[in-house]
Amino acid sequence: MSGLLCLTLRFLDPVPQFHGQGADGQPEWPPSPLRYFQAVVSAAASRWRNSQFQESALPALQWLESIQPAVVTPPVAVRCLGYPMYVPNNSGDLMTAAWARGDIGMGVEKFRVEKLVRTRHLYGDAVYYLFPLPEGVFPHLEVLRTAARAVTHLGWGIDMVAGDASILSEQEAAELPGERWVPTSDPGGTPLRAPIVGTLDALTSRHQAFLTRIQRDESGKESFHPVPPLTAFRVTHYRRTTDPLPRPFAVFELRNDDETFFTYPQNRLIHIAGMLRHLAIQAMRLTPPSGVDDDWLETYVAGHARPGAREHRQFSYLPLPSIGHAHTDPSVRRVMIAGPPGDGALLRQLARRLEGRQLQPTAQTNLSHPPTLVRVHNDNIARFYTQPANAWTSVTPVILPGHDDHKPEKTRALIEKALTQSGVDQPCSFEWSPFPHFPKMLSAHKYDRNKQPIGYIRPDHLLSQTAVHLTLRFNDGLMVPGPLAIGSGRHCGLGLLASVLE
Repeated sequence: MSGLLCLTLRFLDPVPQFHGQGADGQPEWPPSPLRYFQAVVSAAASRWRNSQFQESALPALQWLESIQPAVVTPPVAVRCLGYPMYVPNNSGDLMTAAWARGDIGMGVEKFRVEKLVRTRHLYGDAVYYLFPLPEGVFPHLEVLRTAARAVTHLGWGIDMVAGDASILSEQEAAELPGERWVPTSDPGGTPLRAPIVGTLDALTSRHQAFLTRIQRDESGKESFHPVPPLTAFRVTHYRRTTDPLPRPFAVFELRNDDETFFTYPQNRLIHIAGMLRHLAIQAMRLTPPSGVDDDWLETYVAGHARPGAREHRQFSYLPLPSIGHAHTDPSVRRVMIAGPPGDGALLRQLARRLEGRQLQPTAQTNLSHPPTLVRVHNDNIARFYTQPANAWTSVTPVILPGHDDHKPEKTRALIEKALTQSGVDQPCSFEWSPFPHFPKMLSAHKYDRNKQPIGYIRPDHLLSQTAVHLTLRFNDGLMVPGPLAIGSGRHCGLGLLASVLE
């Protein structure tokens, strides 16, 4: 019979809060498996000494560091506004020395440093770490339970907790309160540190380095040896089971032969999308992935829906206008290919085949020196289009699935239909306008007052449909990952949204 090892930490504060920070100094939530492992190791080292630790605690801790990352079930938490504290630094002895000399003008305020405190308010008091036990037994339960019950705090000293360990059935685990965070292969998830084989030895060595950080030579002179940071751990990405599935994506820079950025006017971005789509068809035609349908190239890569198909999955070719600053030149210097949720393997195959290839000019583009695709993974512009956010606004106009006849009720109905067609099924509020949120982006109008064409060039089949700029705000602060593209032009760069801070 299978079961789950459940390690519990219960916050003792009547108003539970958590102050822990990750390796980058940013607030951490949920508390990482590595944080819990460190707390258990510290508690076990206090409970058992020397040979007792080796005989009793060591096997259980070595098992704990060797298993796969845990499923974490914390309570719902809300990030609170930070507040500053002023705490003494390590130069307080200078103040007392000055006072001893009679210099009473040197006050304590000169030896305080500002510390920003950022906390999370918890709507619940317990965090559960769940580890699968295929055989339903765990020989180290009593030892680990004793160590868990010796844990006193998690993160800061004010985050006092009481720990426990138990074996639960699948049904009992499913009934635990709180959110369920699971490991994911998605790089857009929340990164949390987790122990690996060797973490326990690294913690022991680091503790020994701390004890011997100040050493004295034969002459009696003291020297300080900094304690090295802990490096023996893995970073595992987590996501809540209630979070929307992210779309896999690959970002490429457009580079000239001399490695400078290639730029293309934002109003003609669909030309870049067309060249990228054509190159993708060529790249996948010779050796299609195994297990795909005979018409996969025509439907999934080229984007032509099967007659009468209710569900159509395809790649999206998204030129990225440059945004992020009021004075940013909005020309296109990057492109993104996005796939449907769950199809990351197909996207990775295409990205590998496109890396380093040149776009092929068409009669519309007439490029004498077409750009080369250079794959990038951490791009400052692309992150506006991909980072999770609860508010999104369109960079390029959303082409609605019809004409609204200038009636607000019909506009609202068409927006709701566009959201459904684009796979956005999370509850949200929205507002629309012909004008963009980002500076230097073009409006949703097709013509100016003199009936001259303006705005973004559209495919011919989308010319008669209404376009708007759209802002979405997801209910209850839900963080939705990008990329988000909405409307009838969502596969060629129109209706592309970017995250906004609110």
